[in-house]
Amino acid sequence: MSFINTFLGGGHDLLLLLLVQVALILGLSRLIGLLFQRMNQPQVVGEMLAGIMLGPSLFGWLAPHASAAVFPPASIAYLNVLSQVGVIFFLFLVGLELDPKLIRNRGHSAVVISHVSIVAPFLAGTGLTLFLYSRLFNHAPHMQFTPVALFIGASMSITAFPVLARILTERNLHKTKVGAVTITCAAVDDVTAWCLLALVIGIARAKGISSGLYTAGWATLYVLVMFFGVRPFLRRLQQVHERRGRLNQGMVGAILLMVLASAYITEVIGIHALFGAFLLGAIMPKGNDFVRTLTEKLEDFTVVFLLPIFFAYTGLQTRIGVLDNGEMWFYCGLVILTACAGKFGGSTLAARACGMPWREAGAIGILMNTRGLMELVILNVGRELGVITDAIFAMMVIMALTTTALTTPILHLVYPRKLMEAEQMTDLTGGYKVLIPVSLPSSGVSLVKLANALTGEDEDRKIVALALTRPRDRSAFRAGLDLDQPPEKAPALQPLLAEAAREKIPVTSVSFTSRDVASDICRTARLRKIDLVLMGFHNPVYTHSILGGTVHRVLTGSDSDVGIYVDRGESLPRNILVPYLGSKHDRLALEIAGRISRNTKVPVTVLHVTPPNRNQGEAGRLNAKAETDRVFNDPSHALPVTMRTIEGDSPVSVLIEQAKEFELVVIGVAEEWGLESQLLGFRAERVAREVACSLLIVRKHGSLAAAQGIPLDSKNNPVSAVS
Repeated sequence: MSFINTFLGGGHDLLLLLLVQVALILGLSRLIGLLFQRMNQPQVVGEMLAGIMLGPSLFGWLAPHASAAVFPPASIAYLNVLSQVGVIFFLFLVGLELDPKLIRNRGHSAVVISHVSIVAPFLAGTGLTLFLYSRLFNHAPHMQFTPVALFIGASMSITAFPVLARILTERNLHKTKVGAVTITCAAVDDVTAWCLLALVIGIARAKGISSGLYTAGWATLYVLVMFFGVRPFLRRLQQVHERRGRLNQGMVGAILLMVLASAYITEVIGIHALFGAFLLGAIMPKGNDFVRTLTEKLEDFTVVFLLPIFFAYTGLQTRIGVLDNGEMWFYCGLVILTACAGKFGGSTLAARACGMPWREAGAIGILMNTRGLMELVILNVGRELGVITDAIFAMMVIMALTTTALTTPILHLVYPRKLMEAEQMTDLTGGYKVLIPVSLPSSGVSLVKLANALTGEDEDRKIVALALTRPRDRSAFRAGLDLDQPPEKAPALQPLLAEAAREKIPVTSVSFTSRDVASDICRTARLRKIDLVLMGFHNPVYTHSILGGTVHRVLTGSDSDVGIYVDRGESLPRNILVPYLGSKHDRLALEIAGRISRNTKVPVTVLHVTPPNRNQGEAGRLNAKAETDRVFNDPSHALPVTMRTIEGDSPVSVLIEQAKEFELVVIGVAEEWGLESQLLGFRAERVAREVACSLLIVRKHGSLAAAQGIPLDSKNNPVSAVS
């Protein structure tokens, strides 16, 4: 303990103490948050839990003396100030993200569900207060029944819009019917719940009818001034930003002053500072670079630095130890059950009454039951107002954690990914289909040129350009819907789409966020019944193998054929070399080369390397001439195919020497070529290193052909040639 006291500045230097506290809070919150993220849970759940771990419920219980030294009572007030500032700016960010378009033009289903999802839990919460008031508030007569009942009802009505929208985005549900309805309902709930909370706070703080009327009158005037006075001024700021093309420090300073002024006014009026910050964000002009740039400037510091302090402060006020007997835990379970019954039950039944199937209705109910950080904000307001006891505070914190943590796993059970994918399946009909995942913008032009050569002039051909964006860390607390910009606006696709427009190549663009790029490439190929996934090559960071990492996972996990293009030329090739040793991947290389040749009138040479003194049995097994004739025996293929047979002990050496005459080598993945897919390979493939021309490395997969009804032979290869 003496070491701890010395490290903390002897308990007298509050600055040193505060620095240690903040460092401990940030370190633990990031660690637990990332751990929960690995468990497919919202990061906010882990950071909320980290705050509770630092409080008396765990740290104070396991090491009471160390806890008292690190978090002495005199220092809690400083953490409280920092946490309140953090929540004020977080609520401003939530308001910034609230797009009025989500609320306007709502369908019948969204109107009904949003109203029921507020009314049902509010009534359930106030009804529960009738049962709990005499049992848990009998030692707190100053807590009057009316504000207590209204507050508990309001706190059960909340839905965590940022966390909910993040879950929808990560599961790519936000563009489905379920996602669209849920997002709309959550946005309406967000606005309604904060208005309801402002009303409850006004009632709780009012000291009689005259005081209540005073608060209501000033609150109404404040809202009118914000909409008709401040909002036009914000639009002018946006216009200034558009003219200058940047957000300077003066404008940021003005916005911050307005946030603080709005929060101050609502606090003075009596409806809490948080409402002022939220409303200012809500009336900001949406859908423009002004708001996006402002958000990026504020959210890192707010989310990474200030919010964990709020979680820690909440954890320091949470005393789970007060639930010290079976009766108290029964009441806690009753709180959780009531919250779920009101929100989940009300939303599900309302969705079902609007004609939605039970599975979709259940998914909406589960998502609407997410409470997350927003619940903690409201609970701290209630504790500050003195309308809830320590026991109720602890129960409601546990309820917030439980409902948020259960959302993802239960959603997987009720609305599994396979069902969602089945609903998104595209028609199997159509011509040759190529998927181009683009990571680096510079690779898109050569890939779309090659895809165009592969698909030719077929009217039914499909070329799909895919841009996957990894979600930003800070988006764990926010909806992140702005990340899913229109596909044609994705930066990675811009050069590709410009080239497609210039050459009149029909391309469909797709863009969404992804935490697992390889899996989402394979999933997109499966949903769209892609024939070939065409990827670019980028220098690997951790390996020397071009077929490692993400490329390896796509090669081995895709139901479609896969091609990896190593581009070393400025334009399409004038001749093609196809090495052939007889594997199914080599046969795919022949078919791919045949497609390019037919569509671009480029000559093809098939290189067949045989060992010296080969026997007739081996020659019959490989049968290179017959396979070449099968692929290229097509009236549309006007150019002759050259067959070049060379004896050699090293197929790779022969290939490298012969490739000097060509501009493109189409080669199948095979160990003989030193190109077997490697997850963590530390050898550089000799073919890729020493062949000077462009390479298209292909790997054959038979499951898609089987799904399309194409007959397969004993080696899982299509019987007929690709046409």
